[in-house]
Amino acid sequence: MKHKMNILIPVFILLVLVYAVRAFAGTRIQAETLRRGSMEDMVSAKGVVIKYETVTAAEGGTVEALVQEGARVGAGQEIAAVYTGSVDPQLRTRLDQVNNKIVQVEKNQSGLFSFSGDVTRLEQTITEKTAELIAYSRAKNLTAASETQLVLEALCAKKAQIAGNASTGVLEELRAQKTQLENQIGTAQRRLYAASSGVFSASVDGLEEVVTPYSMTELTPSALDGLLERDKGQDSTGDRSACKIIQNFRYFIAVNLPTDRLTGVQIDDSVNLRFYDLSGDLQPASVMYISPEEDGRKTVILAMTRYVDSLLKRRFVNLDFVKHRYEGYRVSVRALRTKDDVTGVYVRRDDVPKFIPITVLYNTQDVAIIQSVNEETPLRLYDEVIVNAGQIEEGKLLR
Repeated sequence: MKHKMNILIPVFILLVLVYAVRAFAGTRIQAETLRRGSMEDMVSAKGVVIKYETVTAAEGGTVEALVQEGARVGAGQEIAAVYTGSVDPQLRTRLDQVNNKIVQVEKNQSGLFSFSGDVTRLEQTITEKTAELIAYSRAKNLTAASETQLVLEALCAKKAQIAGNASTGVLEELRAQKTQLENQIGTAQRRLYAASSGVFSASVDGLEEVVTPYSMTELTPSALDGLLERDKGQDSTGDRSACKIIQNFRYFIAVNLPTDRLTGVQIDDSVNLRFYDLSGDLQPASVMYISPEEDGRKTVILAMTRYVDSLLKRRFVNLDFVKHRYEGYRVSVRALRTKDDVTGVYVRRDDVPKFIPITVLYNTQDVAIIQSVNEETPLRLYDEVIVNAGQIEEGKLLR
């Protein structure tokens, strides 16, 4: 009897272990919480900005800008002065600073007319600007402090004018400084005027005539590579012998993309670009031209009309070409199942697995963006999607 018990005890322990392992394996459930998400079918690349640019040369002289870099100007507006001979760099820098201040003050003064004779309101604004100036100074924001100081000086000049003071004002003093500096530099031989409205730039890189909106459809992947090699980390050669006006209503981006990433992309299609060095926002663009294939790549030219801060100052840009952006529910690819030739996922509801038919919008090797096929059996935010639960039997308790 004792011998039998010695045999039965190990057998009993073995059976318990087997059933425990089977029970553990049978009820082991991996699930993830269903959340909204998005994925992009995109490729990163480097592109060339192609613009309508009108270059005006100094013809043997030095261009001194009379408006700020990137300022919008109207047709016929005076934009620069041309000086002959050599120009002292320090005097040139001081003249640039004075010209920038004049532009800022003139801009500020346009808002001073609203004060008219209201001295009380004027004094209140002076107090507010003084507080701003102190705050900027403490924060060591010198650019903002300088601009605020100019506004404050203009306000004080306006107050003196209302009070009957004979002060000539800040603007007159700046213009006098400008005249003095111009006399030191030398007499301007002529003035340059904007041939059309647009954005002013004193930065001329030599590519204005090399690649234009009129010749850009001649670009090939190898030709664009040659242009990209000219990027030395700056958009200007530093040459002050010319300036230009850039039309800011329409411009183009040329970029080389792998042919296999352009499947389905056609002329006039809408896509999105992200200039991640400038902004994280997606910018709409239209496919204008696709070149013949070369070395597994094609040159794509995209037309854009939306204003992007600082973009028109650049010739070369880093970008994401976003073919499509998919939004829906984000799940692991391991959660996708097939039942009766229908793709779906199992969700746990009241500890019972329920099969939900879905459409896969986009997927990588690990993650998918999905949505419900119909409203009768919808996915719900925060559903528990079963990733791995062995052999699932719909309608039976998981525990």
